[in-house]
Amino acid sequence: MNINTEHSANQELLKLNVCASDEVDFCDVQKVSTPEPSDRWHPIAHDALVSKFRETVDNTELEIVNEHHSLHRFGQRYFGLFQIKGVGRKHNSDVGTVMCLRNSHDKAFRAGIAAGDAPFVCSNLIFSNEIVLGRRHTTNIMRDLPSLISRAIGQLMESWSATDNRIDSYKSCEIKDGTAHDLILRGFQAGACGKTQIADILNQWHAPEHENFEGRNLWSLQNAFTNVWRGNTLNTANRSSQLYSVLDTFAASRAEQAPQLELALNAS
Repeated sequence: MNINTEHSANQELLKLNVCASDEVDFCDVQKVSTPEPSDRWHPIAHDALVSKFRETVDNTELEIVNEHHSLHRFGQRYFGLFQIKGVGRKHNSDVGTVMCLRNSHDKAFRAGIAAGDAPFVCSNLIFSNEIVLGRRHTTNIMRDLPSLISRAIGQLMESWSATDNRIDSYKSCEIKDGTAHDLILRGFQAGACGKTQIADILNQWHAPEHENFEGRNLWSLQNAFTNVWRGNTLNTANRSSQLYSVLDTFAASRAEQAPQLELALNAS
C-alpha cells in the first residue's frame, strides 16, 4: 500500500481492504505484462493507468492519502482504490472520498474510474458516479487519458455539494421498520442487492454492527446495504446507482410531504 505520508499524518484513513480483497503492492502491478495490441484493440498497462491518475491528481487541489491495489484473474484485471483528500466538503469528518480505477487485459470491461464515499467508522463504500475512460481500448486511449481523468475528477469535486446534501437528507429522514422493510424490497427489485442478501440487510438494519448507524433513518438503511456489499468493488458501482434511485425518490417524496403535514398540524 502506498500512502502519502508527508500529508497524511493527521488524516483519518479508511480501511480500504474492506472495500476490495487480495491486496498487492504497486510493484506487483508494475510486473504485470500488457498484451500486444491488435488492429482494433490497444490495452492499457495497469501501472500506466495508475501513473496517469496520480499525475492528474497532483495537478489539482486534491491529494491521495491512501491506496489499495488488487489483481484478479492472474493479473488480467486490476482494481485500485484511492482515498482522496480535499477542501470544501461539509462531511469531511464523517466520510472519506474514494476513487476507484479499473482496467482489464481480457476484454472483460473497459478502463473506468468511479468516485464515491465511505464512512470512516466502517469504510463501507458507495459510489456516486462512474465514468468509462474511452469507449474501448483504442489507439488514442493513452493520449486521451489525462483529459478523461481530469473530467472525472472535476465531476467529483462538483458533486461534493450534492452528495453532502444527500447525506443531510438521509440523516434527517426518519423511518419505521415497516418502511425500511419495504425499501429493502424495492432495492432488491431495482437491482441494489441480490435475493440472498435481503436477510443480511435486514439483520444490519435491526442490529447494526456500528452504533453510528443505530439511528432509524435512511442513512442507517443505506449503510445496512453497503455493509453487505463490502468486498465486491465491481458490483458496488452498479448497485450504488440502483440504491440511490430508490432512497433518493423516497427522500424527495418525504420532503414534499413535510410542508403539507406542517400546514395540516397548524390548521388543527
